[in-house]
Amino acid sequence: MYKLKYYSLSKDEKIKLQEDFYKTEFGIKIKQLLKRLLLIGLIGLPFSIYLLLTYKNIWDLIIAISLLIASIIFIISSFTLRIKKLNRYLVTR
Repeated sequence: MYKLKYYSLSKDEKIKLQEDFYKTEFGIKIKQLLKRLLLIGLIGLPFSIYLLLTYKNIWDLIIAISLLIASIIFIISSFTLRIKKLNRYLVTR
């Protein structure tokens, strides 16, 4: 039940929960960290695609693929961490 509490809320309740969470001191810090994580992922994604299209040797290809994988992991983790923190806030308040 702990993991599913956030998913069982309606859209309006999720928006209200996010507003309440981001008003707390911890929520402000988490919001900044999640934005930074998402921004790094979104900047790395097109750069890695550019490197994939213009590689000259095998090392360029290895760097481009690793940057692409890291960017995708950053983007996915920013969303999953947001849901985990909101769910923990919902359960403990």
